[in-house]
Amino acid sequence: MDKQPSISQINRFPIVDYLRGLGIQPAKVRGNDYWYLSPLRTEKQPSFKVNAKLNLWYDFGLGKGGTLYDLGIRLHGDEQKLRNRLPNVNSFAFSSNPDEKPASESKLEIASIGTLSSPNLRQYLASRHINFSIAQRYCKEIEFRIAHNTYLAVGFLNRSGGYELRNNWFKGSSSPKDISLIKTAPLSSRLSVFEGFTDFLSALTLNDIRFKKATTQTDFLVLNSLSFLSREIPMLRSYSETTLFVDNDAGGKSAKEALKVSDISFYDASLWYAPHKDVNEYLIATKQVSQAKDLDIDQKQDMPRKRSKGMRM
Repeated sequence: MDKQPSISQINRFPIVDYLRGLGIQPAKVRGNDYWYLSPLRTEKQPSFKVNAKLNLWYDFGLGKGGTLYDLGIRLHGDEQKLRNRLPNVNSFAFSSNPDEKPASESKLEIASIGTLSSPNLRQYLASRHINFSIAQRYCKEIEFRIAHNTYLAVGFLNRSGGYELRNNWFKGSSSPKDISLIKTAPLSSRLSVFEGFTDFLSALTLNDIRFKKATTQTDFLVLNSLSFLSREIPMLRSYSETTLFVDNDAGGKSAKEALKVSDISFYDASLWYAPHKDVNEYLIATKQVSQAKDLDIDQKQDMPRKRSKGMRM
């Protein structure tokens, strides 16, 4: 009888190869990030990401992610069906220890939260041309753990206590996934809406009179996922003036159409940074920054600060 792989052994198998075996191909590949149309739901724009370096997946529409085992259970319903869809048992590197215990599911955990100060994270922000002092005002330095390894990322807090996490090689979030709302004045009548926090920080960094006016005396709504926009329609109705900073792509176009259907009037700021996709691409292309001293760019990356024995990432 063939030996059955443990959960920890299942999680060593590349998710990209597993999806390929199911006939699921990526819509785009950017470095270690493989983007797919979600196999867990119906969508037109790819928002299901697999990080090949970490061998973890995240569905931005669902706000959930995890290991190959987690994904397989969601797709097939039970463990045996997942095992039946995996390659032959001999393709796994098994431990010689017959008493090996299955590892628990690999989940992203926040290990510590502190003031943004890491030189590597500073260099990451510089590569995005984002003013470091502005980032310090709105972001934290997050130490997070995945599969017994610890990493650093720029963290942006959401309304429910989760964090959007970014560094040179990682783009993800901790649970729970939610919007971020920044109130700047009591009973403000103006709202500026952004898809993600890097665009929010970029808009504050830009030395452009249009952006300066749009980000003065206004509250800020950072969606962290376009899928949250329809849920926040009542909030948008509470403001008399809304400026929309969405991407110049199909997702951004759909978002604008959804607001029009809902009778939400807004100023379309995406015209300011066209033909660039988003505010950050426009910032990088034009280099209209407030303080050049924060833009000393280096190619260093935040790599694991700790490694457990025998683990490879």
